[in-house]
Amino acid sequence: MTSFLNFLTSFDVPKNIAGDMSLFFLFIGISLILGFVFGRFKMINILINVYIALAFVGVIPSSVFTTSPYTKAGIFILLLVFLTAVDKRLFDLHVSNVGTDFFWRLFVMSILVTGIIISVILSFLTYKIALSFISLSAYGYFASPIALIFWMVVPLLTLLFINNRLK
Repeated sequence: MTSFLNFLTSFDVPKNIAGDMSLFFLFIGISLILGFVFGRFKMINILINVYIALAFVGVIPSSVFTTSPYTKAGIFILLLVFLTAVDKRLFDLHVSNVGTDFFWRLFVMSILVTGIIISVILSFLTYKIALSFISLSAYGYFASPIALIFWMVVPLLTLLFINNRLK
């Protein structure tokens, strides 16, 4: 019994476990809401719009961002909302509703879209400001250099396997 108790106490539980769990459930909730509100056709368009908005923010002169530490994230969100509102089938990509795996594909796309949006927004905020909202471990999941690469590459690779028109 003592060895079992020693085993349980050997786990290093972060001090902000409640905040991390809240972020996790909020992330899943937003993903589900995005998936059901926008549906299969719009999710891939939103994903592409994230890359377009990110490219636009990348070429805006840095002097524009000196007014506030939130300016870069705000411009990204405004561009994303604008592009999502005006695109009427800019890209002929969709998640087909044929087959039994439709909801699985929709759920995966909504998680990837939510993840890349959160990742980009956190990367635009300063480290200190981002850590005032989330814990260090959650920051590592979304805004560390490896996490940024993950959230930029995995959605694109997923499009190769999830788009049924190519089959």
